[in-house]
Parts: sequence; structure tokens; C-alpha cells
Amino acid sequence: MPDCRNCPKKTRARCIEECATSDSVKLMMHRAFESGTDTTELWGLLQADCLIEKMDRRSRMPRPSALRQRLKDKAKPKPVEATEKTKKIIPAAPVIAREPTRRPTPIQSRLGEKRKEKQTPSRYCLTLQGEHHRIALPRTGSLVLGRFDPTIKASPDVDLSYDDRNHRVISRRHARITGHNGRHEIEDLGSTNGTRVNGKRLKIGQKVQLKPDDQVALGRCQYTYASIPKMQISSHTNSFQAYLRVAFTGRRFPLPTWGEGIIGRRDEIVGLTPDIDLSEEKEAAHVIARRHVKILVRNGRHYAEDLGSTTGTKLNGVPLTIGKMGLLNPGDHLWLGGCVLTYDVEQDPEEATRILKTT
Repeated sequence: MPDCRNCPKKTRARCIEECATSDSVKLMMHRAFESGTDTTELWGLLQADCLIEKMDRRSRMPRPSALRQRLKDKAKPKPVEATEKTKKIIPAAPVIAREPTRRPTPIQSRLGEKRKEKQTPSRYCLTLQGEHHRIALPRTGSLVLGRFDPTIKASPDVDLSYDDRNHRVISRRHARITGHNGRHEIEDLGSTNGTRVNGKRLKIGQKVQLKPDDQVALGRCQYTYASIPKMQISSHTNSFQAYLRVAFTGRRFPLPTWGEGIIGRRDEIVGLTPDIDLSEEKEAAHVIARRHVKILVRNGRHYAEDLGSTTGTKLNGVPLTIGKMGLLNPGDHLWLGGCVLTYDVEQDPEEATRILKTT
């Protein structure tokens, strides 16, 4: 059997994801290989359905011999030769004259662009009632909603700790939302205080498709399922201020409109202080690396890039590999080893006032 530790990273990750076990065990497997604490028992789980072994078995499958191929060809019925009686005159296909190709006029091009804009599917989110917190939902893929537990360092893709600060009834893994080509369905993951859609409580594992304006309750947190306005997912203008909000404490950090900045944790021993310092974010700061992720500004848009952190970075539940930049949109969530940051924009009051005066 192949050595799982020396197996290519992508192949091993695929083996783990296709393994017939729970998501928590898969996460444990990923972390074990990253930290070098994997065991032979863990290998046995993966080698039961090893991808490399499957490929080797396919390559070793016996090929038909030349004699068997000749016998197979001989058994095929020979085509009947056409005789004078069986021959038929097939009329030639008529030649259809085609008009010369013309380039579309500027007006036609603009109309085509407008049609494409109308066909572009909307992005949907859950918006917390009474507060400016949006949870952007993936068109394809899933997100786990819950709360960060500093005791066991378990964190969902979207941390609702600050949303639930007044009641504290959200479970660690409360609910899952899955996107299928822009449509979303929600299921409860066995939470203590339940998940409700339009007042109806879901059974454990029951999946319900969401419709615009549906009311979703996670514990006592009330959210509305709606589309994100296109104006707020286009290129940012000077009248909008982008920021990151720590989902565990609610603290906000404004983002620059140009250049780049480092997000991490202060280390006074080596004299390192990142541009956005998360060392004061209570228990959530312990999972942050000194130089965890970089925020870059390109053409007015913000991008995130992992800097080789030990615990990793995920954007809306999808891991960011080293050297790959992820585009940030309003309502997106960055997972930094367990500490979750919400990316969003709001209108700058001073800039909005200036625009009103000039119009």
C-alpha cells in the first residue's frame, strides 16, 4: 500500500474528502497531516478506498489478445454490397446562400451587454434584522453556521458569536446552507435551540429550500434571506468604506483604499506588529498567526491572500492556497484558523454629504 504521508497533497486531500466519514473527522485528518501527527490507523481509513490503488488496478487490467480481437472482428456481419438493383440515386443537398457576416453595431453591442447583465444570477445573503451584518451565500457549495468555541478551538465557517451575544443559545455547529446553482437550502445540524424557517422548526437533517424574503431564525437570531444589491458588489467608489468585522467580538477595522496590509497577531518579543492587529480579540486571537493573511487593493477591489499560516485561511468555506488571491465581496467571511472576519462596505457619511451638496 502507498505511504499516505508521502502521497501528493492534492491526492491525499481528495482521499480525505471522499472518505466515508463525518466532516469533523475529515477536518481532524487534514490537521493531523499538516502537523505531522498522522498514524497508521488513520492511514488505514484512507487506504480502504485509495485513489492511487484504483488507478493501478485500472492500468493492470488485461487487454484483449490479438487472436480474440480477430475472432471478434470475424463474427461481425459483413456489409451487403450494393448491386444495380439496390443502388439509389441520392439527390445532392441544396446549396443555401448565406448572407455575409456583419459586425454588430455599437447599439447592438450595448443591448447584448444589458441582456448578459439581466441573465447574471443574483447573489443571495442572510441579513441580521436590526443590524448591518450580512452572510453572503455561495452559489455552489456549503457553509456551516455556528459559534466559535475557544475551549476546543472549534469554529464554523461563519461565526455568529457576536450576533448571539445577548442570548448565547447558538450551537457550535448550528445549521448548514448549501448552494445549488444560485439556489439555497438550509438544514439543522442538531442544534439545541433549533432552526426555523418562517416560524416552522426544522427537524434534524431536514432540508428546506429558501425563497426571497424568507425569515430564518437560528436560536433567537432573526435573519432575512434576500439578494445582495448589485450596486454594492460592483467596484467600490469613494463614497463607500470597506471594513472587516471580527465575528467573535464585533470589533471593526477599516480597510485602505489602495496598497496592501497584513492581518495577524502582535509579537513583542520579535518586535512585530501587523497593520491589522488581532492580538486583543480575546480567545480568538490564539488561533491567529503573526503574519496570517494579506489584504491587497487592485482597481478599487480588495483581495485576500494567505501568507503560509499554520492553521490556514478560508474564504466562504473554501481554502485559500498560498499565492492565490481571493476577491472579497460584501458579506464574505474570512476564516483565519478559527477566528472569522466579515467583509462588508458601508457608505461614508462625509462623502455622502459632499455628494448631496454638489447635486
